[in-house]
Amino acid sequence: MSRTLLLVALVAATIGAAWLRLVDLDNRPMHTDEAVHAIKFGDLLENGRYVYDPFEYHGPGLNYLTLPIAWADGADRLTDISEVHLRLLPAVFGTGLVAVVWLLRRDLGPGATVAAAVLTAISPAMVFYSRYYIQEMLLVWFTFVAAAALWRAARRTDGPTARRRRVGWLVLAGVCLGMMHVAKETFVIAGFAATVAAVSVWFWNRRTRRPAREGGRKRLLMAAGIVLIVAAAVSAVFHSSFFKNPKGVVDSVLTYKHYVARAPGQGASGVHEYPWHEYLHRLLWWHEDGGVVWSEAAVVVLALLGAAAAVTGKGLGDTSRTVARFLAVYTLVLTVAYAAIPYKTPWCMLGFVHGMILLGGIGAVAAFRLAPCAGSKAMVAVVLLAAAGHLGYQAWRGSFPAREDPTNPYVYAQTTSDANVLADQILAIALAGPQGARTPVQVIASDGDVWPLPWLLRDLKRHGYPRAVPSAKEALAPIVVIQPHLEDALMYRIYDVPPEGHRDAYVPIPRLTANGEDYDFDWVPMLRPNVPLRAFVKHDLWQRYTEAQSPPPETP
Repeated sequence: MSRTLLLVALVAATIGAAWLRLVDLDNRPMHTDEAVHAIKFGDLLENGRYVYDPFEYHGPGLNYLTLPIAWADGADRLTDISEVHLRLLPAVFGTGLVAVVWLLRRDLGPGATVAAAVLTAISPAMVFYSRYYIQEMLLVWFTFVAAAALWRAARRTDGPTARRRRVGWLVLAGVCLGMMHVAKETFVIAGFAATVAAVSVWFWNRRTRRPAREGGRKRLLMAAGIVLIVAAAVSAVFHSSFFKNPKGVVDSVLTYKHYVARAPGQGASGVHEYPWHEYLHRLLWWHEDGGVVWSEAAVVVLALLGAAAAVTGKGLGDTSRTVARFLAVYTLVLTVAYAAIPYKTPWCMLGFVHGMILLGGIGAVAAFRLAPCAGSKAMVAVVLLAAAGHLGYQAWRGSFPAREDPTNPYVYAQTTSDANVLADQILAIALAGPQGARTPVQVIASDGDVWPLPWLLRDLKRHGYPRAVPSAKEALAPIVVIQPHLEDALMYRIYDVPPEGHRDAYVPIPRLTANGEDYDFDWVPMLRPNVPLRAFVKHDLWQRYTEAQSPPPETP
């Protein structure tokens, strides 16, 4: 394959990846985690304030890298920001993950490079979480580029130009390593897997290694020094909030005490403990609650073929055996590490899924090369095309028609569309009142489970989140959202606590019926599946709203 043809193929794969990742980025309600990050970003955007929290929210990378997107659109308030602004960042990194396979084109070989790019573009997991305002896609991108830059720096070339390029690659590797830490604390797992893989491959290949150059150890130490110094500097700049909070640098190290305690599965917002095979279950065969079967088994099978080719050397062709072996060990170690950690959320698997995809590119080409005749090669090609078609269909279905479907393996504690409808209704009712956007709203949840409502209600100026119904001495907002088990306490507060003559009637906030002409006052909006809410509004405010919605009388 010529360089031009390879470039055209990668551009085509990148364009396809961009379409799957960038179209209709606001077609799904904000997940709880996305909304939390969005509110934290709002503080940075509006007040220039970011303080690294060693207990929650992960690193500062997501927040700071979103700023240019907001600035480019002239946004300086959280109310200027939409889901599209926020999700654009991971979508761009997810698309870029396809393009940067170019860095390893000589080592994977042209066929494996194109196959890996296509698999990255159409992997349902990669597509779905590229449309998620979380740190994972940034971590995967920086991890890959750091590893590729280190490999390019390790090539044996001579001359002043080559030396300058080597230093450039080392600096790039350091920047990306630092940004891995800036993206998410779990970068240490990928770093551990990469170290184990590098050491394993060194021992694996040492019998066939060329003699080490004189002064090789010194050059290795100098290279490591450049990478680590640059990485530490990048990490320190971001974690210190650009030198405004030096304590953030210390906290970014001390945080691992918390992460070790959290690994057994108990998160701040609930338990995320799952068996070791949970990720493989979601990847290989997911068939829940009568839904369709989801599977990325094609990626896993091709990865196994790629690992077999790395071990045996058969079918590798122009693929570097060292790179193939590194990917095999790295992916295995990373998969085992994440499987062993009880705390699991589905997006955490993206690191080793990307390793499987790179191995899968090698495996796809090896399967074709090892086919003994033209007929069998044609059969392999047909199977590969069918697998690609199936993956592409799932990628489209998972991010578009089934974007909220609980039977989708990548949908996890997803906010329902009811939450958006409820928030829109609350905003419309509030704006109809005399206080407008300053109309008070209370969201009462005994367990604090209110997200993503703080994001959805961001256009209102006065919304609070108490954990109990206000007492008689405390004001009750004209709009109240409450968990159903607290409804009796709310009714008591409304109708029994105030003396006669001082009681305000409240009515449930309804939803328009399907015909759009009547209201369903029995509506129980679901924040997430099995997480119901009830919403009430003062009767006089409701009357103002309905009067504002009524068409004006016809002129006689």
